[in-house]
Amino acid sequence: MPSRMEHRARFAAPADSVYAAVVDPAFLTDRLEALGGNNASVVDRTESAQATTFQVRQGLAAEHLPSAVRTLLKGDLVVDRTETWRPDKSGTVKASVQGVPGEINGTMRLSDLADGSEWVTSLEVKVSIPLVGGKIEKAIGEQVLKLLANEATFTEKWLAHRG
Repeated sequence: MPSRMEHRARFAAPADSVYAAVVDPAFLTDRLEALGGNNASVVDRTESAQATTFQVRQGLAAEHLPSAVRTLLKGDLVVDRTETWRPDKSGTVKASVQGVPGEINGTMRLSDLADGSEWVTSLEVKVSIPLVGGKIEKAIGEQVLKLLANEATFTEKWLAHRG
């Protein structure tokens, strides 16, 4: 059974400003340089009137992984992640971890609040390995939530320096 989780981040900036940042190529490059880990890169980015889509590759050194994950992977964690953002400030995210039979799927939404905005990411992590899949889902989910928290902190600082 897939593991479900949610991450919420609040920003002092309005949703329009946060949205403009997350689809900005300069922001994406800066975020990957700061938080992307080993061999981070923008694999692809497309923009149209309907949506902005980007694929990034991020790495996490094996020594930062829980032992259950290190046992399976025998090396660094490499995550391929694709985000698609629509002008209504909603989107989807899909990620896979190289060497792990499974995927992460989710939705994202930016909403205005009286004192800024909120970014809500709802995720489902599924790992198709009998007996230990649930443990690996939990470990990967914990790492993803940490990454999202770090990205939210980075976004708040990036916006403060740009605004």
